[in-house]
Amino acid sequence: CLPRFHPPSKDTAAAGVVSVVIWPDSDPQHPNAPLPDALLLRAVCEWLDTRRLVTTELYVIPPTYRQVAVSVALKVKDSYGIVAVRRWVELVLRQYLAPLPPFGPAGQGWPLGRRIYGPELEAAALQVEGVEYLEGLEVGGWDAATSAWVAGTVELKPWEVPELAAITVVGGLPLPPLGEGVSPSGPEGLPLPIPVVREVC
Repeated sequence: CLPRFHPPSKDTAAAGVVSVVIWPDSDPQHPNAPLPDALLLRAVCEWLDTRRLVTTELYVIPPTYRQVAVSVALKVKDSYGIVAVRRWVELVLRQYLAPLPPFGPAGQGWPLGRRIYGPELEAAALQVEGVEYLEGLEVGGWDAATSAWVAGTVELKPWEVPELAAITVVGGLPLPPLGEGVSPSGPEGLPLPIPVVREVC
């Protein structure tokens, strides 16, 4: 729930406006970035419409994703297989950045608007058994204006969550380039507002 967020204008201080972001339980077609279908949005919209204050302008919207990439170079402990450890690190980071429970930093999915910070991901990767230390970890966000990955902390808007579009894990240096061989495509992730009024839902 995003109080005072007006999706069409991106105003986060709109009086009398409440936006509700909806995720499906699962989305096999988009496991990294699940989206609700029109039927789910409409069902939630109709349910909330009968319970809202008459003066409240209500929006029921899908999540807005910001595409991110992660590159990891690690040192594996002796007697551990590099392939297995790499796969575990990739899985842990995918789950850590996932938007739905039981994953995310606290098991509730990635919180809306929370930044993606390299040292936080390093701490998650270091929990994998068999990782001795990280040679390096880099995170970055996709910049649609320049069509390139921008390295560094990814600051999310209050209504955004991450979509892990690319991850590369290698044993030893050099650190692989961000989003190696991956250029995100598809919709820009703009929310599709559904204003709730008494005549139309």
